[in-house]
Amino acid sequence: MEHTKYPKNLNPFIAVWTRPRVTVRYVIEEKSSRFTFLLIVLSGFVGGLLATLNAEQLLPIVGIFLLALFLGPIGAAVSTAIGSGIYLLVGRLFKGEATYKEMFRALLTGQIPQIWLTPIIILWLLLLPETYFAEAGQLPAEDMGIMTIIFTLILGVVSIWTLFVQSNAVGEAHRFSAWKGFFVITIPAILFVGIIVSIIVAITMAIL
Repeated sequence: MEHTKYPKNLNPFIAVWTRPRVTVRYVIEEKSSRFTFLLIVLSGFVGGLLATLNAEQLLPIVGIFLLALFLGPIGAAVSTAIGSGIYLLVGRLFKGEATYKEMFRALLTGQIPQIWLTPIIILWLLLLPETYFAEAGQLPAEDMGIMTIIFTLILGVVSIWTLFVQSNAVGEAHRFSAWKGFFVITIPAILFVGIIVSIIVAITMAIL
């Protein structure tokens, strides 16, 4: 296979925002396992913090940080490992060519935009914990100040862009279009939701 030529001084943390496919291929072909481990730690940490958003505060903030730091990367590694296997199999339906290792690295690279949310989440936790966490009897949209609205908008925009980057990442790993990458991501999600809904309906019907 012909070796890809990359721009000099390509920084995956910056380039992935505008050149996701080039960045993903660069990480797959050029970056070491240490970089993969770094992405697992960073994406796991922010993922652990995001898991507490709009949830009841069960631990002090310091405890939340420590829990996200130690358990978040484990969750990221497991979810990426499972997701890589699923997207590898689904991608074969579209004649994808990715290997498991390529898909694993591609998915982690696609999480880089979300990693950039880390300072936003930390600031939100420290400055406005009353709007970050859910309180009994209070709707998530109640008592939102201007800073909370800004944090929420940034979170929404980055989440949407992360899906765009992930679609390109899956597409690049499989060497097909981002649209096919999008369907590889969404088809398992739709099937999973469909199975859960079917189980709930079946249980409800059995009870009634």
